[in-house]
Amino acid sequence: MDKGLISFFELKQCGFYSVDDKESVYEEGSLEEVINNFNNWVKDRDFSQTIPWDVESHPKRTQIYCKSIALDVDTKDALIVFWKRFGDDSGKVSGISPDAKVGQDTSDSIKIDPKVKGQSAFLGQPMYYWIIPSLDTIATVNFSHSSAATKDVCDYIKRCLDYRIHHPRKHIHETESVDPVTGNAIIRKNVTYRTEDDKRAMRFKFFASTKELNSDKANIARLAQRISHIVVRDTISTQQIDDRDPVFKLWSKVKGKKKFSKHIEIIEEATLSEEEVSEIIKVHKTEYSSSIRWNNIGFREDGNDTTRWFDKYVSRESILMHPLNKKINYYSAETVLNRLVSIREDLLLQITNNKDGNKIAKSGE
Repeated sequence: MDKGLISFFELKQCGFYSVDDKESVYEEGSLEEVINNFNNWVKDRDFSQTIPWDVESHPKRTQIYCKSIALDVDTKDALIVFWKRFGDDSGKVSGISPDAKVGQDTSDSIKIDPKVKGQSAFLGQPMYYWIIPSLDTIATVNFSHSSAATKDVCDYIKRCLDYRIHHPRKHIHETESVDPVTGNAIIRKNVTYRTEDDKRAMRFKFFASTKELNSDKANIARLAQRISHIVVRDTISTQQIDDRDPVFKLWSKVKGKKKFSKHIEIIEEATLSEEEVSEIIKVHKTEYSSSIRWNNIGFREDGNDTTRWFDKYVSRESILMHPLNKKINYYSAETVLNRLVSIREDLLLQITNNKDGNKIAKSGE
């Protein structure tokens, strides 16, 4: 099974804001409205036309497209499969031959430029985003074949709303200047909106930050005080470079051996801060798979020889999906959303139990 690790982000700002005494003031708009409008815009649109800006004018900006979107009628949740493109507008991506050596020789670099129907393919990775309007929350679902870039996705959604999606009170003011280097014309757009009473100007804002899950935060604080030893179990081989986090330094323990593969366990005294415990948990989530039973990271308390494993002690929201067919390189939005909704209550337990809830900022916080 392919595991998708879920990370939650709370929306700090979502909707239309005016300015009062130099402070941003919420006026209107909701996450559900934003996603419905976005869905209407991308529906039946060509994939290549789902990027809201001119690629040639912004060659260094991360190119993001929408490949698939699904909405759940009952929960109002949505799952969007974004596509993060690699390379330039020609589709070309650079690479290094797998048998390359470290050194000055540049002949082992390669250019990947596959053609599909006579055109350069959009090389890249899918990004799975779970949108939860009832909680003003979004989440990434990260598989081994996918990635995430939440700031870029927030910027993408904002540009879709500002540049492409209709709003009855939108005003676009364009100014033209000349690039002093190239001499090309530069057109700048200033997008504003008006309140319903037409008394104030508004701007659309869409910003999210990592959501602190209270139980995890409390666990980390307790763990930092109780941990006396770190326990690392791993599988090592001379055919595999150990590029895991330097804190574990497994490779240095086995230098000199020629060829083997074996299980090892390292127990090391440790006094850790909350930040260090948090970092170990992140490494564990990223690098250790439940499908390999031996590999794990755990801890012991002073005077106790029992090892507690992080994967059982600390909450880890995730879903399991059937592996992708070799001819398919991403899950459809509907497939992922159906799986999320089927265990939605358990996945959102820590968020829904938060008494304060998640509230969109009514000011410029």
